[in-house]
Amino acid sequence: MASPLHGLRKLLGRVRRSFALDTYDIFVRPVPAEGGFEAPAGYAFRFGTAADVERCEPHHTELDERERRDGVRRIGLGHRVVLGLAGDTIVFTMWVNPRCLNVPGLLKRALGAHQWFIYKAYTSPEHRGRKLYESGMRFVLSEMRRAGLTQLVGYAHVKKAVSRKGLAALDFGTAGRAVQLSAPGLVHTRLSPDLRQNFPREVPRSGALTAETSLPRSA
Repeated sequence: MASPLHGLRKLLGRVRRSFALDTYDIFVRPVPAEGGFEAPAGYAFRFGTAADVERCEPHHTELDERERRDGVRRIGLGHRVVLGLAGDTIVFTMWVNPRCLNVPGLLKRALGAHQWFIYKAYTSPEHRGRKLYESGMRFVLSEMRRAGLTQLVGYAHVKKAVSRKGLAALDFGTAGRAVQLSAPGLVHTRLSPDLRQNFPREVPRSGALTAETSLPRSA
């Protein structure tokens, strides 16, 4: 028979596993005043269309049928998708929101007219290690400069090493932090004072996309 102490340890273990603490950093980077964009050898970068999203292969983009459908709707709402192509195959995707800093399930704050927010990036397993995430951000910065915009916004979980490495490579600076505590029947999110100051206006969730119901993967 198990001892009462053993039972208590098992109970405490279950309690600990039912709690989750997630921390996300928000980053910003000025758009360079000059310079062009050059894709890595063997790749091409461009903004995609709804038709491009519909033909994305799940293996290379992680977009299943529902996510492709949501992606098409997202483009209809004014978002943009950056594509990295090897030949005719889409092997990298990254989304751009021109209106909101929106990490579903965590926070949604209004952007300034001079800002874009990048999110939900993914590189095909066969094409990792070739700095496509970094190239995608450089492509966006180049397009922002052409449009007269001045600041790019990104985010990364504290444990998302790939995303943080890519952001660091482009000299993104910290703009604040969001911490979320999750437990059975409870979700509490705290935004740092500098994050609230840098993005002061909260935006209500529209529920327009099913993807807004859960936190996305980044990079």
